[in-house]
Amino acid sequence: MGAYIVRRVAGAIPLLLLISAIVFSLIALAPGDPLLTMRMENPRAVSPEAIARLRAYYHLDDPLPVRYLYWLKSVLQGDWGYSSTYKVPVKDLVVSRMPNTLLLTVSAWLLGLLVALPIGIISAARKYSIFDYGVTFAAFLALSMPPVWFGFLTIMLFAVQLKWLPIGGVAELTHGTAGALLVDRIRHLILPMTVLGLVQVAYWVRYVRTSLLEVLGMDYIRTAKAKGLGDRGVLLKHAMRNALIPVLTIAALDIPYFFGGAVVVETIFSWPGMGRLMYQAVIGSDYNLALCCLMLLAVLTIASNLVADVLYAVVDPRVSYS
Repeated sequence: MGAYIVRRVAGAIPLLLLISAIVFSLIALAPGDPLLTMRMENPRAVSPEAIARLRAYYHLDDPLPVRYLYWLKSVLQGDWGYSSTYKVPVKDLVVSRMPNTLLLTVSAWLLGLLVALPIGIISAARKYSIFDYGVTFAAFLALSMPPVWFGFLTIMLFAVQLKWLPIGGVAELTHGTAGALLVDRIRHLILPMTVLGLVQVAYWVRYVRTSLLEVLGMDYIRTAKAKGLGDRGVLLKHAMRNALIPVLTIAALDIPYFFGGAVVVETIFSWPGMGRLMYQAVIGSDYNLALCCLMLLAVLTIASNLVADVLYAVVDPRVSYS
């Protein structure tokens, strides 16, 4: 397995370089000038001479391939640039915001799995029952529901009307006992985690149900039933393992979706994470910050594919690493 992972990582390096070149070109060719924006925000503090020095420092007047090579060299040396919006190094912003995004996305991913797996299994085991029809209706309803509208709906209901949960932010308390701080953090996490996770639950429930029904129709399942094994034994001992193999793979491949969906969810709930940071970087023409956020998303996507391949081989012994 170690050699397989090394080969996959080595093969991902040229892909990352290609993605970085494309992303850099798209950002560089986008309308707007970050230095001009900086001068418009504070024309007295930023003189034309300072703008000229910055243009020379960032090689903004050089050809695009030359600018890309200078940028790539700086990134490989650990210099991710300076944020024109927040007036701090991009690395400091990423380090401060990444834990919040990881907390939100991992929680939403786990919530999605914990909800989708049992509902999908029960729906397949009780095929064409009232429960199955209800789950199917709810899944299609959730799939057709825009996350933005769903987010505002939860805010209006649980934060404005019922006043059970806070409207947004990551925390209110700054001092207190560890238990009080933890409860405050969880209360702020519930709504964005639910909106980000339950939208994907509808898709996973349908996939779990379809995969399990396909396995239950195979010959070895009928043979197990003919030998006298009960429905619960057939489901738990024979069908579940094979049916959940593709489900776990899809769940691993969907990890980048949660980081991409965090752009909308974090913006709605004022959650200080990477998604909101990416949105503000694009809106504010903060090119260095936008480049960093997009490249982190690309790295995460490639890593998720690697995790999915390894996970598939772990749960299915028929898969070979050679």
